Amino acid sequence: MGRHGELQELDRLLALTTSRPTPGVEIVGDPGIGKTRLLAELGDRGRAAGRPVLWGRASEFERHVPFSIIHDAFECLDMAAVDQRGALAALGPQQQDLLRTAFPALATGTAAVPAHGPGPGERYRLHRAIREFLVALSSSAGLVVVLDDLHWADDASVEVIEYLLRRPLHGGPWGATLGTVLLAVAHRPRQTPSRLRHALASARHDGRIVRLELQPLTPADVEELLPDHDDPRRRQRLYAESGGNPLYLQALLARDVPSPPGARPPGAVPPGGACAQPGVPERINAALSAEVDALTPRQLVVARAVAVSGDGVHPELIARTAALPPADVLPALDELVGRDLIRTTGSGGRFMFRHPLIRRVVYDGAPPGWRVAAHARAATALRQSGATATEIASHLERSAARGDDEAVAVLRQAAESSLHQAPASAAHWLRTALHLTRDDPATIRSRVDLLLLQARALGLTGQFQDSRATLDELRRLLPLELTEQRAQIAATCAMMERNLGRHAEARAQLLAELQALPDMHGRAALVLQLGLADGVVMGTDPTPCRDWPEEALRTAKRHPDRLSLAFALAACVLNDHRVCQLNERTALRLDQGAAIVDALTDGELAENLGALAMLSSAELCHERLDDAIRHLARALRIADATGQSHLTNFLHSMLGAAYLLLGRLERAAGHLADELDAALLTDSPWLRSLALRSQCLLAVTAGNTDTALRAGQEAMATAQAARLPHLEVIAGPLGAARLLAGEPAACVELMLRGGPRLGQVHPVERANWYQTLAAATAATGQPAEAIRWADQAFAHAGGLPRRTGMAHLARAHALVIVDPLRAAQDGARAASLLAQAGDRVGTGHAHVLCGTAFSDSAEVERARAHFGAARTVFAQCGAPLLVEYAQQQERRANARQPRRRHGPAGPPSATATARAGADVLTARERQVAHLVTQGLTNAQIAESLVLSPKTVAVHVSRVLAKLGASRRAGVAGRLLAAPQPPVSASAPGGTPPGNAERTSDVGTCGQEPRPRS
Repeated sequence: MGRHGELQELDRLLALTTSRPTPGVEIVGDPGIGKTRLLAELGDRGRAAGRPVLWGRASEFERHVPFSIIHDAFECLDMAAVDQRGALAALGPQQQDLLRTAFPALATGTAAVPAHGPGPGERYRLHRAIREFLVALSSSAGLVVVLDDLHWADDASVEVIEYLLRRPLHGGPWGATLGTVLLAVAHRPRQTPSRLRHALASARHDGRIVRLELQPLTPADVEELLPDHDDPRRRQRLYAESGGNPLYLQALLARDVPSPPGARPPGAVPPGGACAQPGVPERINAALSAEVDALTPRQLVVARAVAVSGDGVHPELIARTAALPPADVLPALDELVGRDLIRTTGSGGRFMFRHPLIRRVVYDGAPPGWRVAAHARAATALRQSGATATEIASHLERSAARGDDEAVAVLRQAAESSLHQAPASAAHWLRTALHLTRDDPATIRSRVDLLLLQARALGLTGQFQDSRATLDELRRLLPLELTEQRAQIAATCAMMERNLGRHAEARAQLLAELQALPDMHGRAALVLQLGLADGVVMGTDPTPCRDWPEEALRTAKRHPDRLSLAFALAACVLNDHRVCQLNERTALRLDQGAAIVDALTDGELAENLGALAMLSSAELCHERLDDAIRHLARALRIADATGQSHLTNFLHSMLGAAYLLLGRLERAAGHLADELDAALLTDSPWLRSLALRSQCLLAVTAGNTDTALRAGQEAMATAQAARLPHLEVIAGPLGAARLLAGEPAACVELMLRGGPRLGQVHPVERANWYQTLAAATAATGQPAEAIRWADQAFAHAGGLPRRTGMAHLARAHALVIVDPLRAAQDGARAASLLAQAGDRVGTGHAHVLCGTAFSDSAEVERARAHFGAARTVFAQCGAPLLVEYAQQQERRANARQPRRRHGPAGPPSATATARAGADVLTARERQVAHLVTQGLTNAQIAESLVLSPKTVAVHVSRVLAKLGASRRAGVAGRLLAAPQPPVSASAPGGTPPGNAERTSDVGTCGQEPRPRS
């Protein structure tokens, strides 16, 4: 009633062709406004259209039961039909195990729940499996997924919904015949968690979801809902009191219904009182209470038992909770259904309230002591029926007394079972368990174990600050003589601080704990020294007071712990790269560290997986990419098996970096997507900004300008909003994106803002910085500055093939304007070295630069060969945009070739070509050329000359061809051979951000994601 516009929109979404992703629908409004009713209509219309419908509903009283709303939706499935359609079989074995372990309802078909379940992997893998399962369920008919009362969803379900909003649900690329999933959600915005509101707002902004905001019914709608014989004045009064809210109107009508014999008089306050509901008018609370007041005593007890037991419960549990025999409960349930206070759900064997507000009124109206006893009876009944610890935990939370060791054990079991898939719920159960644990010397061991588990759960949720606070409390409980345990906790606290981007605090904490030790070379000191060494090689301690890697190595040699020795050896190797002091000892130490690690079992490595991550980072720096990938893959496998999820985003980042260096873009994209999904599950702006910069690097490497700029700008905004230090970590990739967009001046300004602090840039990335800065300064007409950056690249190379190749590429950029033949020689040397190092993208860019330089030197055949080699390499990398880029550069080079035969004197010189070209420039082309020499982008030139950017792009292309310049930066030198007419238009100042035309020759694959240990 009164929802004609909303129903038309739902019909439109249902009618969308399955060859395109279907936008979701978000229904919002006040309590009782009709959100659930509209969702029910959507479900009916979806079924009528032949689409299966999954329906899940969150509950206010079960907000910490993991995946409760997803569980509810999957219970709608007919698993026999699912097996027949092969929806689960379409997934991989690991995804099937993840789903069956998290959702036992999916194992009722031909397969059972795995006996032990898969290893505790990252949560986003389960989210990905849920998404793939929904897509498989959609088949060719499509699927409707309804999630109601989203404002009460548990944290684990919220993470799933965020993932589904971020990764639209469709069966394949547009044009495929696979079905799509229509996701429909309903919530009260004022009660919805901020993170979910933000995810929904982002989805609306990107067009992935449509919002329907339900308004009150009109007076005409209300008149249709009321009886025909009703008094018009009464209808008007009811409308005014209800405000057009259907639930409120129904409650006001029910208040006037005569009560059955034996009921309390309407308006009577039930024992214990009734609490007013937030956001609900007082008169409506009174009306809802009056509807409950009209119940008989037996009906009221049963209704309260339903409120305590939960939504969708069986009569057996209701009877146990009410402490009544089933023979008394079943008739009362029939009577409550007859009054439409309670409704059946599912197959009819379960019961729930007509509306969550009524459940709240009934629950709050029960006497507090009766509620505690009822929750205790429910917990006992569930335990005896074999329910899981998570099902029992919510009742224990409301009934157990301090010192109840059995309740503490159940809560701990609930936390352990949900630790890796729903760590937020685990942290909640652990807080409750700690509250119930007695605070006396006999329970210190139990409190220490619970605190350790809670710190781990908080770390897995990304709540690093809360995790650190828990560890501080734990450290206060530990006696001072337990130095090694205290050192381990301090090192973990420092890791949490670094994850938050608070590197100075991490260093200070480690130093304070180290200075308090009596033995500076004991086991506790080694743990702290390794933590300080980690900060040095990460670049977060730019001016260390001591050489902590060497100090840690000396201490490690005093102990039998070979993993710590491998960690220290790798840290020393990384420090040699950081200070550019490579020698024979560097390679020897790297060999020693690898030999130690390779001789250990996975179980031994699991004790200190950071050592394997540190070794892999050192191997990346030393250009041993195959060894780095082998060790990173092993570390990732061990982390998955042992639940060390705090390391996985760094491991994926380094694997992505390694595959980027090898030009294996598809593999790199997979690992960097994992890094991003893992980072988005945390509340750390540091980790999120690093993951976004990785996406920027991937896009730069693939030649995707728009994506690179968007990801880089979002990474920088995230870091700046959190006031994080070391913004140069993000400035490098974003600078490369600016250069790719044809904005070399903006690139230089961004990368050198605050001074060129390249000592803090990771050694793997530093060669890319030098090469990018050389290309950008050359493009701005500063060949001498470009040569300076090339010289620094050679000083940094250390004899390693890739770094040396990047240095030659940097010098080629500097020389291509002033001496193209020498530039071609450097470019050829760069191509050879980069190919030797396995850097295929860099090799392709070197070939493009060679082709441009040989073309400028009138070596047409050699130029053509290099352009062809570039296209081949880029195609092997799976980079179509780079193939297009190489073709574009070749066309420009061909356009600059002379159109007439040369005389006996041979081809004209570059100066003669420039003078001749300048003579044939039109007036408008001269204007454009002089604005180009001032470093203006196409957009700025268009604004200055009142032209369209496309027109300016055509003029720039003609200017470059006529002058024989390979790039915009070469225009200035070529114009010197011709008279300089005045430019009438004034140039705008500054370089605004945006997507300028890609006209610069960017011979770079960008910076690789920073390896972290």
